[in-house]
Amino acid sequence: MKKANYYFTLCLVLFTTIFSFLNMFQIVKVSTNVIQIVLTNLLPSLLPFMILISLCLSLGLFEIFSYLIQFIFSPLFHLTPHMSSLYFVSFFCGYPTNAKIIKESYELGYINIKQLQHLLSIASFSSLSFIFVSLHLPINIAFMIYISHILPSICKAFWYKQDYQLMNIRETIYQLKNPHMNFVSALKQSITSSLTAFIFILGYMLVFQFVGYSLETLIHNHFVLSIIQGFLEFSSGSIQLLQYQHFLVYPFVSFYLSFSGLSVLMQVDNILEGIPYSFVCYFKDRFIHGILSFLLCCAIQYLTF
Repeated sequence: MKKANYYFTLCLVLFTTIFSFLNMFQIVKVSTNVIQIVLTNLLPSLLPFMILISLCLSLGLFEIFSYLIQFIFSPLFHLTPHMSSLYFVSFFCGYPTNAKIIKESYELGYINIKQLQHLLSIASFSSLSFIFVSLHLPINIAFMIYISHILPSICKAFWYKQDYQLMNIRETIYQLKNPHMNFVSALKQSITSSLTAFIFILGYMLVFQFVGYSLETLIHNHFVLSIIQGFLEFSSGSIQLLQYQHFLVYPFVSFYLSFSGLSVLMQVDNILEGIPYSFVCYFKDRFIHGILSFLLCCAIQYLTF
């Protein structure tokens, strides 16, 4: 699967290069729009979380939160204390930040590969700021989309069964006294890894925007084109789709938030480079989550609006 992802990325880069030479002025316009979305929507909501959480993991501060949240999340979802804290934080940090902190937890020995795979299946959410601020929706509509977005994950988390052991205060204090690295090294590592992740975000957003733009020569229905764009890159696709008045607009937006789009899937795969996880299982989990969110949003919209 790694080879397939590599060749897929290579084909995208080749296509983008050729397309750029043939459509120079349009590429500049598309690039400007993508950079604007990143600077106004993604950078303020994702980068601070990336740096802060990565820093807390390296310094052992994250274990304080794990100790506190375990009394609620561990009995509910049968998760270890550290998995519980990662799941809780994922509701706020957005993707691909969730994949980054899950990977770092695995590398630091807090979780094993099976636990990493499970967290990838349930702990993947869009940031709250994107849903409630960037989409510029009425609060009741934004709340409907958010509920249909998170509820399938919560239901799946309830069905998970695993033995867990609660942390005691001595373990927490030990982690604080014996951090994985000193503050300066941890801060440097957090900033570097977070900026690297953002390069992947911007790069894949640009590439899939170019692919979406190129489809305009084949598809002349702008509504259908916006739906396809959402599959490729969820943020711009969602914003474009909200320009239309159609019953399926909000369900599709909910699907995009849960599926996350091919752009985010490729971003996550690059972030998890070297981790022996299953991309096929991850893709299936995201797609099923998207379908369930779509159907749930249809039902809520039909019953309440």
